[in-house]
Amino acid sequence: MPTADRIVVIGGGITGVAAAHRLVTLTSGTDTEIVLLEAEERLGGKIRTSRFGASLIDESADAFLLRTPHAVQLASSVGLGEQLVSPTSASAGIWAGKLYPIPSDLALGVPTSLTAVARSGLLPTTALARAALDLVRPRSSIDHDSIGEWARSRFGYHVHDRLIDALVGSIYGADTDRFSLQAVPQLHSLSQAGRSALISGRKLRKVASPQGGPIFGAPPLGMEQLIHSTVAALQQHGEERARVISGSPCRSLQQTNTGWVVNDIEADGVIVATPAHHASRLFDGDLRTALGSFDTSDVAIVTVRVTANEWPEHLQNRSGYLIPKSQQRLVTAVSFASQKWSHLAQEDGSQILRISLGRDALPIDRLSDADLVNHAIEETSQQLGIHINHAETRVSRWTHAFTQYRPHHAERVAAIDGLLPRHLQLAGSSYRGIGIPACIADGTRAAEELLASMAN
Repeated sequence: MPTADRIVVIGGGITGVAAAHRLVTLTSGTDTEIVLLEAEERLGGKIRTSRFGASLIDESADAFLLRTPHAVQLASSVGLGEQLVSPTSASAGIWAGKLYPIPSDLALGVPTSLTAVARSGLLPTTALARAALDLVRPRSSIDHDSIGEWARSRFGYHVHDRLIDALVGSIYGADTDRFSLQAVPQLHSLSQAGRSALISGRKLRKVASPQGGPIFGAPPLGMEQLIHSTVAALQQHGEERARVISGSPCRSLQQTNTGWVVNDIEADGVIVATPAHHASRLFDGDLRTALGSFDTSDVAIVTVRVTANEWPEHLQNRSGYLIPKSQQRLVTAVSFASQKWSHLAQEDGSQILRISLGRDALPIDRLSDADLVNHAIEETSQQLGIHINHAETRVSRWTHAFTQYRPHHAERVAAIDGLLPRHLQLAGSSYRGIGIPACIADGTRAAEELLASMAN
């Protein structure tokens, strides 16, 4: 174990909080002090939960994958493991002129059963015939590293637009024609597993999900509860071992002969767990240029309430829907929060909807909050055939929300890693994964690699 007086983590979002937690754990029994520095008064970054009416409703991500271990492990280690809740059995749909059920047997949008896709009614007969050609087509090159190009080469336009781009684009705020295939591990594995993506997807799906059970989970008080519980676990170690400083932006980061100085705090090692466009301001030269070169997309979530008498019977037992790129104006997805989560069911029978707007190449930054509300209500009302009152709404803006992993993103990240000075790590959603488990995993990795480098 290295002898370090102090390590500073810059950034109090989920990545930084996870990194600080891992550092405290790994330096147990030493005098090493871990300092978590956050620019805002509030910790959590792009994870935020607040009241909407009488309920606590997430303003950004509302769940994490249970079948990747990192978020589950962190939740368990900070006392939330037994409290996690999962969505109801309500099913999601895809809106393409009308609402269709999402076909069963998908692997992140890739069909593993054309019968299931046909049964959904989502694709015309000609599109099903084109998709079936995947069974006989030769293996596709993936040198281009574009999800869209690979998906269309296997299944044609309609499967890409209505299934793969709709799902992946929603998760990453992305236009999958300009998004790295390698950066989405499930799709990348499919592209390499065999000649036919449909057959490979069927095999991989059986291997990946043999145990059944829920796919997603969340703390009962919203995702911000994971932040609060992790910070509380840090603070249990006392200020001698873990110090959390919020409302304190990182103004300067200087390397010295013996380590680092962050603002006026001397440190032996540093983890920068902020988005790349923020991190770039702390450096000079090639590293500054490389970190400042990532594209991002802005998104917003408009939360609204629909009265019980306006909610039609055919929307009961639905959790929401996605909108394919070909059908989009500004709204990209709608979540029926009070049907998706049983603890958010409203006593008066009203429905809480979280309406997502914006993605890569679908900018919303020029729009006022009033414009966003109008677009959200107008488009959703038209799609569902309901009336939504403007009286109770909430706008949550997320500027630079999603780093866009352009084709060959991994090579860019590797080049940046090669520029990093001694005893400094970068971590977060700009680099190795956007979801909450991926951010936790990257914070954990950064902590472990920093301590390993200091031990040598």
